[in-house]
Amino acid sequence: MNTRENNHMKNTLTVARISLKSSWRTVGRLIQDQPRRLSTLSPALTALLLVSLPALPVLAEPHYIAERQEGLKLVQSGKHAEAAAFFVKLADTAAKQEQKADALSQAALATARNKQIDEALLLADRIPLKPESHFARIQIYLEARKWAELLKAAEMLDAVTWPDRLVYPTLMARARAHSALGDTGAAESDALQAVKNTISLNNQAAAWHLIAQNAQREGKDSSKALEAYAEMIRLQPSGGGLQRALSERARLLSSLGKHDAALADLAELDKNTKKDPHWICTALMAYGDVYRDMGDKDKARQSFENAAKVPGAPAVVLGEVKKRLAKLNP
Repeated sequence: MNTRENNHMKNTLTVARISLKSSWRTVGRLIQDQPRRLSTLSPALTALLLVSLPALPVLAEPHYIAERQEGLKLVQSGKHAEAAAFFVKLADTAAKQEQKADALSQAALATARNKQIDEALLLADRIPLKPESHFARIQIYLEARKWAELLKAAEMLDAVTWPDRLVYPTLMARARAHSALGDTGAAESDALQAVKNTISLNNQAAAWHLIAQNAQREGKDSSKALEAYAEMIRLQPSGGGLQRALSERARLLSSLGKHDAALADLAELDKNTKKDPHWICTALMAYGDVYRDMGDKDKARQSFENAAKVPGAPAVVLGEVKKRLAKLNP
């Protein structure tokens, strides 16, 4: 083989390696950023994609994938006790430690969602892999809103030795705990670390949202909240993240007297409601908030009334609309 042929082969192999790596990154992005698409796949493939990519060689046996998906169906339908029993049984028959850890983790979380915290912690202790066992305890405490216990459990986090898929959710759980306990500085620090430990745009946006909420809740640092919302919008997250950022930033801008900027955000939100009743109603409610801040009660009332008429809007959003109308019409 001459030099030219040899270089051509090297270049071809390099392109192939890059293409393969990019393909897996694309699959990972699809899994993390657009979970709704999973519902269009077959159950076995859905279960496969729900597992983090590094674990695929371990969990790729068809029988485990199929059984795991059956258990996840119970979780999605809210049958937590049945799901816990199913995954405990699956763990008892698991062929590999990683499968056993996965099944027991699912069982522990389902048990916690069934309000059986002590039993859930016992299941977490049975998980044979230490990082997964610690992470299960963190999930349980997050589910139970036991913030001090969560922070204690999260002390075991080791970003170097723990699987990558556990680092981001642990940092975010810790950030939420700090936030709930009023330590917004520690919450922001963890959220910023979380951003650096995920490739998912949705995950990054969720971390920025926590920072924005904390800054806005205190009412002390609107500039930090605006910066955080700007980061969310820059990321263009799916699953409602972009719409949430636009609607919340519009309200904040309006409260600061920046009504034109607020209306500009809402115009952008109009383009991104995607005919979803939730976001159509949210956008109309946000318009009402801005018009109310501007002193135009007629436009505010009309916006709230239109929001109340959106077919299929979630009850919780409609409830907020009714509250606004009541305040506007004492």
